[in-house]
Amino acid sequence: MREKVNDLIKQGQPFVLFRLPSDDLIHCYYQKDLTANYTSTFCESGFVFAPFAQANRPLFIPDVHRLSFASPPPQKNVNITTNLPQDQRKNFIEQVSRAVETIKGEAFEKVVLSNAFTLQYTGETLEVFYRMVHQYSNAFVYYWFHPQTGTWLGATPERFLSLENEQLSTMALAGTLPTAAATWSKKEIHEQQLVVASIQQGLSRYVPDHKIKIGERETIRAGELRHLCTHIQAEVSGVSLALLVEELHPTPAVGGLPKDIALEYILAYEDYDRAYYTGYLGPFSNGKQANLFVNLRCATVFDDTIRLFTGAGITAGSVPEREWEEICRKANTFLSVL
Repeated sequence: MREKVNDLIKQGQPFVLFRLPSDDLIHCYYQKDLTANYTSTFCESGFVFAPFAQANRPLFIPDVHRLSFASPPPQKNVNITTNLPQDQRKNFIEQVSRAVETIKGEAFEKVVLSNAFTLQYTGETLEVFYRMVHQYSNAFVYYWFHPQTGTWLGATPERFLSLENEQLSTMALAGTLPTAAATWSKKEIHEQQLVVASIQQGLSRYVPDHKIKIGERETIRAGELRHLCTHIQAEVSGVSLALLVEELHPTPAVGGLPKDIALEYILAYEDYDRAYYTGYLGPFSNGKQANLFVNLRCATVFDDTIRLFTGAGITAGSVPEREWEEICRKANTFLSVL
């Protein structure tokens, strides 16, 4: 199987490798040409790769050419600087401080600020992907390439939405602690409650309240980190997948609340383009089935560098220095697999 994937890489053909959470198989969708396929209706079938910015159309690779195979063991280590650069620390702390003051002024309730770390990299991305598959058994793990986007890979713990037989499943994920930490603070619980309320409110525009089921808050583990999570289900008879995606993306866990105001703030003060970080991705079919995930714990790969993306939810109770420590923990969790 390595030979097939390496041939796709050498030919520069669009492809995606992915492994669903707790699955034993790796799936591969690939193209035999360089066509850029876009979707707005989700009536096609394939693997969608959508950016953070809603104005940009999501790409997809059709499932016409596909393979499935058992995950091979990773064979090679990569050569990468494992110490995160600290030159962005001051700027990020200043951004968080500005956001906290803006929130205290009641402009909005929450905003998610992010940062990109660039490190030297001379590894084989395919081997990194296999290593992530073996280390993150409960995550959605992927390796995507398209001439329009370049190379991306990641292991995300957050489901965006699943749709099957008009049954929707999603989750409200927020808050981050090391696995050794003792208890959740009021700040983290409040942040997660905001995400739950926003998703419930969005779904209620199209679904009667009695058809929306909110689960109990629980703690889930993603690598060496813990998160607060609430599972949400809804009967969505007659509601299109495209409409559900439009309503829920971006979630408050990656944008903020209220959504429109938070997104305006991000565009004004976040001094780089997130591109596909905090977008969504995953397989979908004929507008009736989907298994989509939020693009977290991800990186884009260049010839001799790798760029890691991390973010933190900012509320009135945020402490800027601790938010910097949080995004560093997330980046180091990603690096640990290397």
